[in-house]
Amino acid sequence: MNILLIKSFWPYPYSRGEDTYNRIWPPLSLLNCAALLEREGHKVKILDVHAHRISPRKIGDYIKGHDKIFITSSSLDKWQCPNIDISPFIETVRYLRETNDETYVLGYHGTVEPEKILNLTDAKAVIRGEPESTVLEICQNRDLFKIKGVFFKDNGEFVSTPQREPLDLESLPIPAFHLLDFKKYHYEILGDNFALFETSRGCKFRCRFCNKVMYGGGVRSKTKEQVSREVSLAVEKYNVKTGYFIDLDFLSNREIAEGVCDYLIRKQYKFKWTCQTRADFLDMEIIEKMKAAGCALIHTGIESSSQESLDYLNKNMTIDRAVEAVKLCRRFGIKTLAFFLFGLPGETEKDRKNTFKFIKKMNADFISLHKIYPYMESDIFGDDFELNADIDKFICKAYIKYYLRPSYLQRLSIFTAFRGLKLFYNRIKILS
Repeated sequence: MNILLIKSFWPYPYSRGEDTYNRIWPPLSLLNCAALLEREGHKVKILDVHAHRISPRKIGDYIKGHDKIFITSSSLDKWQCPNIDISPFIETVRYLRETNDETYVLGYHGTVEPEKILNLTDAKAVIRGEPESTVLEICQNRDLFKIKGVFFKDNGEFVSTPQREPLDLESLPIPAFHLLDFKKYHYEILGDNFALFETSRGCKFRCRFCNKVMYGGGVRSKTKEQVSREVSLAVEKYNVKTGYFIDLDFLSNREIAEGVCDYLIRKQYKFKWTCQTRADFLDMEIIEKMKAAGCALIHTGIESSSQESLDYLNKNMTIDRAVEAVKLCRRFGIKTLAFFLFGLPGETEKDRKNTFKFIKKMNADFISLHKIYPYMESDIFGDDFELNADIDKFICKAYIKYYLRPSYLQRLSIFTAFRGLKLFYNRIKILS
């Protein structure tokens, strides 16, 4: 069977009104699907419409000759922060449906609102939750009634099958890296020839703003040997130079994280990587090991300078611990990107100014400021937020004040300063 897996088109670098990047990053969840399908003998192609900048109206030129088509509204890198405006995705699927009845949609949006997405796209079915096992069973031509995690119409009636159990990550083969050209992918502040990896899915913490509906309950991990093989193949065979361990928290299973670091230290690849982790998981021992393994950048969510706000978000962390982590990273030569949220219930202009004073004092290498959004299925969905234009204006001014400080520009290399300025400039264009 000929299968086509599609990552949808999005405006780059931002959609207007959005607070998150539409980065040109590999569709890792589709690579997993492809590897499972190829293992059963299917012919698979991945069409990354976003990376190739193929507009929805031209999608018809690329989709002929396939038995089934699967398109995602949010690949793994967007599971946590999906797009709010999905009109480009809907437009793309409608063009697909003009030529292929066997079109299926997957991703966050169909998971939380399957009836709405099915009606908007007229797809054959919506896949809810993690897609890999469900895509495989659909391509085995199993009866949809007998496949868990799908939503479809039968004789005009909506049918929702039972939720699928979380995927055993150890059962996944190596992602189908050969189906992508990694020269197409980059991370602005890390470099080119960029790949995504994952060691785990889920998080044991319950931050109220976090959108974890795609990840299932608890934390599941690959083995350190499994992850090490994936990185080696990507670096040695596909010339990957930079990478991101896209876990919600890279240090959620410290034994596996250390095992991967030990492996990379032994191999001594020219491979720079980043990850996301909680600030309170960072100590001198692990930071030193991560640096030796090639870690160049750590993403960490700090969210606010107000302990009251952190408690509301159920962050389960103190401000002092976050500051200490950033200082430790700087000491060992690892750059930091700190995330902050604005627009919390009861937040005033004075509160925002105080947080920005804290941000400047903490002096992370990069900052990412976001207007909080209550995603469906997150614990803050339904809370009272005031998401107005004043917050956008504040964020816009904060970026300018932060990235154009003489002390900031003097501290960084020309390369790093240029990358940071490029990031903030793109964001300013959207917010202004």
